[in-house]
Amino acid sequence: MKKTVFALLAAGLLAAPVLAQTPFQNPEGVLHMGGAEANTRMTANLTDHLGTYFIYRKDSYQQELVYRDGSGVPEVHANWADHFIVTEGEATLVVGGTVVNPKETGPGETRGTAITGGKEYALTPGTNLTVPRGVPHWTVLKPGAHMRAVVFKLRD
Repeated sequence: MKKTVFALLAAGLLAAPVLAQTPFQNPEGVLHMGGAEANTRMTANLTDHLGTYFIYRKDSYQQELVYRDGSGVPEVHANWADHFIVTEGEATLVVGGTVVNPKETGPGETRGTAITGGKEYALTPGTNLTVPRGVPHWTVLKPGAHMRAVVFKLRD
């Protein structure tokens, strides 16, 4: 019995290096993107200080990479909650209050020129912040600043 257990252990130890060298097989749909590629994709369509790249887009969930090199405009999403995870740079997110000069820009989407009465939150690397659906929010950057983030959009 001891010889059998020893033989099994020895076989396992000899096989371990071979198994460790077996390459990982990505299941269908897995996306792996390094930092340089992510930065390139985010800035490829930079317009009005905003560059985005959607990693995943479904009816109830979206994930996008976001790059900003200037302030955005206030926005309200009637059906989507936004969850920000900041990876680089600094900005301020003004949340709540009232959108000034609101205009519907698409179904359930409102934009404006400013927010009055909102609360300011600092966005720095590592910050996680969730804005519920229907709540005004506005990303504001100081001149010369930039920010990179991953934004998860959840239909609520």
